[in-house]
Amino acid sequence: MRNFVDDLLILHRFGLSGRPGKAPVIRRVVWSPPAPGWIKVNTDGATLGSPGWHKIWLESDSSYVVQLLSIMSDQVTWRVRQAWQHCIHQISHMEFQVSHIFREGNQVVDALSKHSLGLSPDS
Repeated sequence: MRNFVDDLLILHRFGLSGRPGKAPVIRRVVWSPPAPGWIKVNTDGATLGSPGWHKIWLESDSSYVVQLLSIMSDQVTWRVRQAWQHCIHQISHMEFQVSHIFREGNQVVDALSKHSLGLSPDS
């Protein structure tokens, strides 16, 4: 409910009061290209790494993954622990940086991952 006047009148008739919703936070979301000599990997849960890459900037809309990679944590579920440890080992031997991007700035990767899973773009 967005607390339009009609909505408030209906609530009032039932003896209820409406709560105003939080104002949306507006952020400028822009994709940034990598520095010269770097490869930037935008991911939405995609795999990490490729042989021959020595400088990688991984940008993900998963703040949890960004946090785990930032501290090189191995505190992941057992189902992915072996693959995760392999990734941590690989990135420890290269120049690596990780950053968060909001989904709105990661739309191409989001669309590609949905396409690969057979999902509609609106899901």
